[in-house]
Amino acid sequence: MSTGDEAAIPEVGSYVAEYFGYQVYPGVAGGPEALEAQQSGCCPFLSMAKSEARPCVKGETSRGVCTVSSVVDEVRDDWLVCPNRALDPIFMGQAARRLFGYAEDAALHFIAAPTLSDPATREIVRDAVAKAEHVLVYFQEKLGGELGISKTPASPEFSFDWTLVEVLEVTPLLSLGRFGILELQTMDFHGSYRHAVGLMRSELQRNPNGFHDYLQTGEGRSSLSEGMETPNLSNVFKRTFYQMVYKFQLAGHSDCAGSGFAVPRSVWTSWARHLANPSLVEQRDGTFILGRGDGDEASLEGNSWIFVFELDKSNYSRNSGTPNVIRPWRVIKTDAETLIQMALRESPARALADGSPIFSVTERARQKIRRHWPAVVPKSRAGSQDSTLF
Repeated sequence: MSTGDEAAIPEVGSYVAEYFGYQVYPGVAGGPEALEAQQSGCCPFLSMAKSEARPCVKGETSRGVCTVSSVVDEVRDDWLVCPNRALDPIFMGQAARRLFGYAEDAALHFIAAPTLSDPATREIVRDAVAKAEHVLVYFQEKLGGELGISKTPASPEFSFDWTLVEVLEVTPLLSLGRFGILELQTMDFHGSYRHAVGLMRSELQRNPNGFHDYLQTGEGRSSLSEGMETPNLSNVFKRTFYQMVYKFQLAGHSDCAGSGFAVPRSVWTSWARHLANPSLVEQRDGTFILGRGDGDEASLEGNSWIFVFELDKSNYSRNSGTPNVIRPWRVIKTDAETLIQMALRESPARALADGSPIFSVTERARQKIRRHWPAVVPKSRAGSQDSTLF
């Protein structure tokens, strides 16, 4: 029985990569802490945010699945499929500093709204406000509930994944300052995780002490991919783009400190074609600009950012595994007009530039007609491939 990373990593297929917060593919994070979370169905990330044990909130067919490893364009990546997976106070705190313009060395207290019920948390807030330190209370679907803007006869209702609000005073009464918007983009997958989740759950119940060893065998690794399909790349961008542009426009209001979208590196890479494969211009402070070609930050309107992150697997351990932390990969400044320009003007223009994507439509139609009326359509040249946009 193989019990280590020496097992060959398949080049194709999708695999459950994290189960109840702990890595199970390609290597398995073992140890009592991981096993306890998986047996109890505990979400380490919600538990950390609320300072108490909290169960996974996903449905039975996907319970415990945090990330999925899948191959796109011959590159294997981890795709976040649960927004609670990104409940990382360090990463979110870094994003908050950028949105609100806080200095890196300035004291910042980043507090989940439900924890204000705790007298100890209230005392932290009082003390921080008295010292003129920054206090941000955040609201999220499972942490105080989502906030958003109301609909009007001329505009839709929108909820924010994360709403960050400055606390300026609590004595004698509450005084709030600016708010910030932070959206998190996960990935949708075709099909269901039902089969893989069912096999893992059954083995965990049958042989909990051997569960992590099992996942490193050929049979165990096969169970992680049972019935798993591919990411639904285009659907996610289409579903996200309108919201992203709309909420970046909100960042121009005086009450809004800024608006940001946090996306995994895999998702950002998948968006490249939709944004005309944009070039990023690095700035002296290490951030990047997604501009309209002039590289001039001053031409960007509002305070809008895309925070691209990835999972840090450097602390992976078979015997005493801990959840992989999130680390920033790119911090990108942009605005709504730039996204509109790149996605709706530049990308279509480049698609039409040499005519091949358009030609592929008629060529595919010819080959489909051939199935029904082969006499009028000759076979394609051997080895030829249709041009495709995606």
